Amino acid sequence: MNTQAKRWLVRDQLPDVSKEISRAHNISPLVSQVLINRGFDTPEKVDIFLSASLKDLYNPFLMKDMEKAVDRVISAIKKKEKICIYGDYDVDGITATSIVVLFLQEIDADVAFHIPNRLTEGYGLNLDTVQKIKRQGVTLIITVDCGISDIEPIEYAYSQGMEVIVTDHHEVPDTVPRAAAILNPKQPGCDFPFKGLAGVGVAFNLIMALRKKLRDMGTWTDRQEPNLKNYLDLVAMGTIADIVPMVDENRIFVRNGLEVLTSGKRPGVEALKSVSGITQSAVTSTMVGYRLAPRINASGRLADAGQVVRLLLCSNSDDALKIAQKVDEENTRRQQIERKILAEAKAMITDENPQEPLILSSAGWHPGVIGLCASRLSEEYYRPSILMAIDEKTGNARGSARSIRGFDIYGAIKSCGSVLKAFGGHKVAAGLTLPVENIELFKKKFRETAKNDLLGTDSVPEINIDAEISLSQLSYDIQEELENLSPFGPSNPEPVFSTHNIGLYSSMVVGKGHLKLKIKENGEFFDAIGFNMASQYNLKDEKIRLVFVPQFHFFNGEKILQLNLKDIKNEN
Repeated sequence: MNTQAKRWLVRDQLPDVSKEISRAHNISPLVSQVLINRGFDTPEKVDIFLSASLKDLYNPFLMKDMEKAVDRVISAIKKKEKICIYGDYDVDGITATSIVVLFLQEIDADVAFHIPNRLTEGYGLNLDTVQKIKRQGVTLIITVDCGISDIEPIEYAYSQGMEVIVTDHHEVPDTVPRAAAILNPKQPGCDFPFKGLAGVGVAFNLIMALRKKLRDMGTWTDRQEPNLKNYLDLVAMGTIADIVPMVDENRIFVRNGLEVLTSGKRPGVEALKSVSGITQSAVTSTMVGYRLAPRINASGRLADAGQVVRLLLCSNSDDALKIAQKVDEENTRRQQIERKILAEAKAMITDENPQEPLILSSAGWHPGVIGLCASRLSEEYYRPSILMAIDEKTGNARGSARSIRGFDIYGAIKSCGSVLKAFGGHKVAAGLTLPVENIELFKKKFRETAKNDLLGTDSVPEINIDAEISLSQLSYDIQEELENLSPFGPSNPEPVFSTHNIGLYSSMVVGKGHLKLKIKENGEFFDAIGFNMASQYNLKDEKIRLVFVPQFHFFNGEKILQLNLKDIKNEN
């Protein structure tokens, strides 16, 4: 395990700006500083951030090609064309597929959906699947969370008399597919103000625009129009799971969507909450990220992700529970496979070159799970990690790569392109396919490239800290203010603080390797928990320094303020 010391980086404190924001919004200077650290450094910016109101959503027609997309969908509905929603097999794609299908069903469109099989079809559209969709009588395909790079299959769809609307949020290539419309806020010439939407966020903007256009056409004069707030539970799940910036429209979607998730009206979501052990009154983003999302993803990794769409579309509670139980079983199997792969991978690791990238392969590994394992290895050993699953039938290996701060893993893989069959991704994560006989050559070429690129990379993990404080600065009221900054995620991480000269009153190991401390400052005691930290620290009977996230913990119905530890050092 990587036990090297982490570098603590305390953000610059701006007391004058903090006081201005505190006065304007009646919040503590400490919370004001946290907001400043996230770029909300004026009362006006803070006001917009804290309100996160649905009325602050942008006009969806600001998105390039939205008018074209809406007109084409309405034309298909009027002509009773069959529409197919084509999604991705992760939570973002599954929830995006579900909200578009649900909306089109609600307005009596003829709609079907397709989620590709990760192992046999791969990501995005492919020619064989387009052929199958054509045979089903589909004339319009709407992609969600994919499609922006699928030039050949989309061109083939056109040759077969079908049209395609692309909705996507991934990086836009130099050449884009021929389409009836392309909705992607990242494409050149798009005036939509926020570029950080998940795929489900782009899809939600499409149905917002559709509802508005249908309203303007007088569609709802004799019937009730769809209430789009009811869709926000699914939008929130997809947004949280895709780890997009938790600001702007994403924050609005998630804050409001968590309320809908909590209210519990969708049978499929209620069944998923039940098998996930979510019984508390309020659903949090942490519950989505660590309980709901992994179960949804498990189907896409191991089996049929389409069954999760059927779960989310389900209107019968008994049927929903049956599907949810199956999804839960698959998640348990995914966990077992993940533990097995991790154990085998760790057994292959030596300490001969502790700074060298980890490149490991096996014929026994599941290609749908190796990405998770690569992420865990990268975090634990703080090294770029590539795991490859060998398919002895095809003679190919499929790999998943994860990086560390400052190292462009996609660029390093691209430099080895001559020995690969296919690759794709971005600086932090990538995928690749290569002939088995090229594995050793790939390892050599990649390590040569990485050796040069890693020279300029700081190999010490960093912890960004919002402020150095004394524990006496914490209180229930302050914690309530901090929690009002949630939901947390990229661009709005959980508030992290450090403290020093703390007395260690007691320590014990609980659960599966968790470190539980009782600490003391100026005669006052605090509880602290360090998950998976029991074996990492040799604490002495002297003063210690801590990095932590303050959190409320519920025990026997009582709300307790405790410290979620991120790092510990002996005071010296």
